[in-house]
Amino acid sequence: MSVTIDIDVDWNTQDDTGLPWTFVDEAADPSKIIPGAFVVAGRGSAIAVAEVVDVGEDGVVHLRDVGGSLEENLHLVRHHKPVA
Repeated sequence: MSVTIDIDVDWNTQDDTGLPWTFVDEAADPSKIIPGAFVVAGRGSAIAVAEVVDVGEDGVVHLRDVGGSLEENLHLVRHHKPVA
């Protein structure tokens, strides 16, 4: 299955919150990166559905992997359209 990634994140980056983080300008459409939204996040083969926890005034975005497989959780991402 090929999917469009909403926001690029390295899942190994964590700050003092204990959550992975990235910058809002790493998003394909920054307007979709709002607290509580579910997005497809990651890079390479490490792609997952994540919840946007917060977006700081400095553009830092914290994400929480919802757990489980991408396929199991893709329904949470309302705007998702598979890419052939």
